[in-house]
Amino acid sequence: MARLSVELPDELRRKVEARAAESGHPTVEQYVASTNGTAYIVPTGELRINGYRIRCGTRATVIDDNLDDYGAAYPGFIILNTKLLLRLPQPVMLWIYSHECGHQFRGPDEETADCFGVQRGRREGWLNEQGLNDVCNFIAAAKGDNMHFAGPHRCEAMRRCFADPAVH
Repeated sequence: MARLSVELPDELRRKVEARAAESGHPTVEQYVASTNGTAYIVPTGELRINGYRIRCGTRATVIDDNLDDYGAAYPGFIILNTKLLLRLPQPVMLWIYSHECGHQFRGPDEETADCFGVQRGRREGWLNEQGLNDVCNFIAAAKGDNMHFAGPHRCEAMRRCFADPAVH
Protein backbone atom coordinates (compact mmCIF):
# COMPACT_ATOMS: atom_id res chain seq x y z
CA MET A 1 0.00 0.00 0.00
CA ALA A 2 1.19 3.48 -0.81
CA ARG A 3 1.76 5.86 2.05
CA LEU A 4 -0.38 8.94 2.11
CA SER A 5 -0.33 12.17 3.99
CA VAL A 6 -3.61 13.97 4.36
CA GLU A 7 -3.90 17.74 4.25
CA LEU A 8 -7.15 19.31 5.42
CA PRO A 9 -8.25 22.86 4.60
CA ASP A 10 -7.26 25.15 7.49
CA GLU A 11 -10.82 25.83 8.71
CA LEU A 12 -11.76 22.14 8.70
CA ARG A 13 -8.44 21.18 10.33
CA ARG A 14 -9.07 23.67 13.17
CA LYS A 15 -12.59 22.28 13.74
CA VAL A 16 -11.36 18.68 13.77
CA GLU A 17 -8.50 19.51 16.13
CA ALA A 18 -10.86 21.42 18.46
CA ARG A 19 -13.29 18.50 18.58
CA ALA A 20 -10.43 16.07 19.24
CA ALA A 21 -9.09 18.28 22.04
CA GLU A 22 -12.55 18.41 23.65
CA SER A 23 -12.98 14.63 23.49
CA GLY A 24 -9.45 13.80 24.61
CA HIS A 25 -8.94 11.63 21.52
CA PRO A 26 -6.46 12.35 18.74
CA THR A 27 -7.40 13.10 15.16
CA VAL A 28 -6.18 10.61 12.58
CA GLU A 29 -3.39 13.03 11.63
CA GLN A 30 -2.34 13.48 15.27
CA TYR A 31 -2.30 9.72 15.80
CA VAL A 32 -0.13 9.10 12.73
CA ALA A 33 2.22 11.95 13.70
CA SER A 34 2.64 10.40 17.16
CA THR A 35 4.09 7.23 15.59
CA ASN A 36 7.10 9.07 14.14
CA GLY A 37 6.44 7.87 10.62
CA THR A 38 5.78 4.20 11.34
CA ALA A 39 2.02 4.37 10.74
CA TYR A 40 0.18 5.59 7.67
CA ILE A 41 -3.34 6.40 6.52
CA VAL A 42 -5.25 4.33 3.98
CA PRO A 43 -7.85 6.59 2.36
CA THR A 44 -11.51 5.75 2.77
CA GLY A 45 -12.59 3.05 0.32
CA GLU A 46 -9.07 1.92 -0.56
CA LEU A 47 -8.44 -0.66 2.15
CA ARG A 48 -8.12 -4.23 0.93
CA ILE A 49 -7.74 -7.17 3.27
CA ASN A 50 -6.32 -10.05 1.23
CA GLY A 51 -7.91 -8.54 -1.86
CA TYR A 52 -11.32 -7.89 -0.28
CA ARG A 53 -12.23 -4.20 -0.40
CA ILE A 54 -13.79 -3.10 2.89
CA ARG A 55 -14.72 0.26 4.31
CA CYS A 56 -16.31 1.85 7.35
CA GLY A 57 -18.47 4.63 6.02
CA THR A 58 -16.26 7.69 5.58
CA ARG A 59 -13.73 6.70 8.24
CA ALA A 60 -10.06 6.40 7.38
CA THR A 61 -7.95 3.43 8.39
CA VAL A 62 -4.50 3.72 9.92
CA ILE A 63 -2.00 0.90 9.44
CA ASP A 64 0.16 0.75 12.57
CA ASP A 65 2.16 -2.44 12.85
CA ASN A 66 3.39 -1.32 16.28
CA LEU A 67 -0.15 -1.31 17.73
CA ASP A 68 -0.29 -3.71 20.66
CA ASP A 69 -3.45 -5.40 19.39
CA TYR A 70 -5.00 -6.57 16.12
CA GLY A 71 -7.16 -3.48 15.81
CA ALA A 72 -8.49 -0.46 17.66
CA ALA A 73 -10.84 2.45 17.10
CA TYR A 74 -10.75 6.11 17.91
CA PRO A 75 -13.66 8.36 17.04
CA GLY A 76 -13.40 8.89 13.30
CA PHE A 77 -10.83 6.25 12.37
CA ILE A 78 -9.79 2.61 12.72
CA ILE A 79 -6.29 1.31 13.43
CA LEU A 80 -5.05 -2.08 12.20
CA ASN A 81 -1.88 -4.01 12.93
CA THR A 82 -1.36 -5.90 9.66
CA LYS A 83 1.65 -7.78 11.07
CA LEU A 84 -0.75 -9.55 13.44
CA LEU A 85 -3.83 -9.61 11.19
CA LEU A 86 -2.15 -11.38 8.29
CA ARG A 87 -1.59 -14.46 10.49
CA LEU A 88 -5.35 -15.01 10.76
CA PRO A 89 -7.99 -16.60 8.52
CA GLN A 90 -9.73 -14.14 6.16
CA PRO A 91 -13.11 -14.17 8.00
CA VAL A 92 -11.36 -13.31 11.29
CA MET A 93 -9.46 -10.41 9.71
CA LEU A 94 -12.66 -9.01 8.20
CA TRP A 95 -14.55 -9.53 11.47
CA ILE A 96 -11.87 -7.62 13.43
CA TYR A 97 -12.12 -4.69 11.02
CA SER A 98 -15.93 -4.82 11.15
CA HIS A 99 -15.89 -5.05 14.97
CA GLU A 100 -13.81 -1.85 15.08
CA CYS A 101 -16.17 -0.29 12.53
CA GLY A 102 -19.04 -1.22 14.85
CA HIS A 103 -17.53 1.06 17.49
CA GLN A 104 -17.72 3.91 14.96
CA PHE A 105 -21.46 3.43 14.44
CA ARG A 106 -22.70 1.85 17.68
CA GLY A 107 -20.36 3.17 20.38
CA PRO A 108 -17.98 1.64 22.91
CA ASP A 109 -19.96 -1.46 23.91
CA GLU A 110 -17.91 -4.54 22.94
CA GLU A 111 -20.80 -6.97 22.63
CA THR A 112 -22.60 -4.54 20.32
CA ALA A 113 -19.45 -4.18 18.19
CA ASP A 114 -19.09 -7.99 18.04
CA CYS A 115 -22.69 -8.28 16.86
CA PHE A 116 -22.22 -5.50 14.30
CA GLY A 117 -19.22 -7.38 12.89
CA VAL A 118 -20.92 -10.76 12.46
CA GLN A 119 -24.12 -9.27 11.09
CA ARG A 120 -22.15 -7.22 8.59
CA GLY A 121 -20.25 -10.33 7.53
CA ARG A 122 -23.42 -12.33 7.08
CA ARG A 123 -25.12 -9.51 5.17
CA GLU A 124 -22.10 -8.94 2.87
CA GLY A 125 -21.55 -12.66 2.34
CA TRP A 126 -18.01 -13.02 3.67
CA LEU A 127 -19.02 -14.69 6.94
CA ASN A 128 -20.65 -18.13 6.99
CA GLU A 129 -20.92 -20.77 9.74
CA GLN A 130 -17.32 -21.93 9.22
CA GLY A 131 -16.08 -18.34 9.32
CA LEU A 132 -18.02 -17.75 12.53
CA ASN A 133 -16.36 -20.88 13.95
CA ASP A 134 -12.99 -19.35 13.00
CA VAL A 135 -13.93 -16.14 14.85
CA CYS A 136 -15.07 -18.12 17.89
CA ASN A 137 -11.86 -20.18 17.87
CA PHE A 138 -9.87 -16.96 17.67
CA ILE A 139 -11.52 -15.45 20.76
CA ALA A 140 -12.09 -18.71 22.69
CA ALA A 141 -9.10 -18.25 25.01
CA ALA A 142 -9.78 -14.55 25.64
CA LYS A 143 -10.24 -13.79 29.31
CA GLY A 144 -12.77 -11.19 30.32
CA ASP A 145 -11.66 -7.74 31.39
CA ASN A 146 -13.30 -4.43 32.25
CA MET A 147 -14.33 -3.96 28.58
CA HIS A 148 -14.80 -7.50 27.23
CA PHE A 149 -16.65 -10.59 28.31
CA ALA A 150 -14.69 -13.85 28.19
CA GLY A 151 -14.33 -15.45 24.75
CA PRO A 152 -16.96 -18.20 25.15
CA HIS A 153 -19.60 -15.66 26.26
CA ARG A 154 -18.75 -13.40 23.32
CA CYS A 155 -19.03 -16.36 20.94
CA GLU A 156 -22.49 -17.33 22.24
CA ALA A 157 -23.70 -13.75 21.79
CA MET A 158 -22.23 -13.57 18.27
CA ARG A 159 -23.91 -16.84 17.30
CA ARG A 160 -27.26 -15.33 18.37
CA CYS A 161 -26.57 -12.18 16.34
CA PHE A 162 -25.49 -14.22 13.32
CA ALA A 163 -28.69 -16.29 13.44
CA ASP A 164 -31.00 -13.28 13.86
CA PRO A 165 -33.56 -13.55 11.05
CA ALA A 166 -33.90 -9.77 10.92
CA VAL A 167 -30.42 -9.46 9.36
CA HIS A 168 -30.67 -9.10 5.58
